[in-house]
Amino acid sequence: MNLLYSCQKVAELVSQGMDEPLGRLDRLRLRMHISMCDNCRNVGQQMLRVRELSAHLFAPDSALDDIDRP
Repeated sequence: MNLLYSCQKVAELVSQGMDEPLGRLDRLRLRMHISMCDNCRNVGQQMLRVRELSAHLFAPDSALDDIDRP
């Protein structure tokens, strides 16, 4: 059994982890991989930032609500 996930698997788990809780083993293996892989750490941070920005963009009090729509 390989203890480390592939970068592709890590990206899938990061995305999945934003929507639902991950199991203990998945969280551990994900943390191990991210602690050693700068690329996956960056991808994870970017995914979180996109999620934050999109949540802000579509929030009920968004600045877009002030724009007159046809």
